[in-house]
Amino acid sequence: MATNTDVTKDLARSLSLTSTRDTFTRPRPVSSQGGNGQSFVGSITFALFCRLELFYAVLGVVIVVQMVADPGTYSSWYNLIGLLVVIHSSALTYFSLRKEYLPTLIYPAAAIALLGLIVWPLALEPGDSPYSWMWTLPLYGVLTPLILLSARGIILSIVCFTAIFGASLVGAHSATNTEMHTSLVLIYIAYVAGSCTLLAGFVGTVIDAAHNADTLYTETLGAHLRVYRTRDISKQLQEFDKLVHDNVMATLLDASRQQGLVAERTRKLAQRALSVLDQETAKTRFELPTTFQTLTEQVAEGISPWNNRLRFNDSQAPHNYPAADSESVLPAPAARAFVHAVTEAVSNSARHSGSRTTQISIRTEYRRPLRSSRSAESRSFIICTISDRGTGFSLKDIDIRRMGVRVSMMHSMREVGGEVYIDSSPAKGTKVTVQWPGEK
Repeated sequence: MATNTDVTKDLARSLSLTSTRDTFTRPRPVSSQGGNGQSFVGSITFALFCRLELFYAVLGVVIVVQMVADPGTYSSWYNLIGLLVVIHSSALTYFSLRKEYLPTLIYPAAAIALLGLIVWPLALEPGDSPYSWMWTLPLYGVLTPLILLSARGIILSIVCFTAIFGASLVGAHSATNTEMHTSLVLIYIAYVAGSCTLLAGFVGTVIDAAHNADTLYTETLGAHLRVYRTRDISKQLQEFDKLVHDNVMATLLDASRQQGLVAERTRKLAQRALSVLDQETAKTRFELPTTFQTLTEQVAEGISPWNNRLRFNDSQAPHNYPAADSESVLPAPAARAFVHAVTEAVSNSARHSGSRTTQISIRTEYRRPLRSSRSAESRSFIICTISDRGTGFSLKDIDIRRMGVRVSMMHSMREVGGEVYIDSSPAKGTKVTVQWPGEK
């Protein structure tokens, strides 16, 4: 493969580690490390994170119910904390039911919990009880480190939440002018620390098991796909060998039985045999399904003439879904159309954008089509994005007969079941997204 720079090497390697533990690394959102410190998020781990969103949404509802059941023990402005919990829990419920996982939605849990603990003493007046439902806030805040941090980060977070909880209790005693019983305060602190530790240990163990199941499933699926591909290739090679044998033998037998113009007859038969063999060779070479990994390497080879201007940028690509397996396959015509569309998009950027660089990224997703029902089966998608900050253009001003955009890219991808999205405007650059399969 003719790749001379790190750009195409990175592109070719971008899908090569899907079956290993280090497929994606931070700071890519979908690869956010869970409590077990693993970086690979497969379909099982992804589903578990969606369930955790719902679990913490229920915990948020419990906190709000406790606040409503005990309204006279704090100032009314403290209900703003409850409102934040309601908003956050609603968002968690919404995305969990849609089976979507957004790491940016996890961060507010820790912020809300810390804010609630810090301002708790300010919401109390003399005579109020410093002990209440507030011990549930650290449990709610542990959501963030459980999903986004490593084991060390989880331990530090639990220590931090426990210390702030203890300081908040001491401040609450001072604000309410009540006598502080050290033993009772220590019991509350130990209870919060123990609850957070047990929750983190349980959830971390489940995440570990889900990750191991994902790894085993991915490796097993990849092995099965390789076996099936090898079996199919072997079968086609056997048929090809049989065809070669039959044609060669027919030619030799006919040549040996002819009288007179043997040379002329042999030449004609040989030409016919070669024609048949050429057709079968082309069919064997091009009609085999192409894996996502092979397709990525073909894309890297196709865009290699523009290596000097290409920048492989994977950090800006959205990663809201688990990655598809690199051994997932697509038909050979679809692979050729995909490579052609990406190559043409890069070529158009180099010729017409006026910018010095072109950004390119490639990713895979395992999900249902966006415009499908919930009963639809999940599929493997491969998506390549080409963008620049050049002059841009207006799509409505393009001649519909122009081969580059209307026919060569969009039509050819649509013919093989894929799609091409073009987002461009004058002076704002161009973004081309090549995707297979389409959303329909």
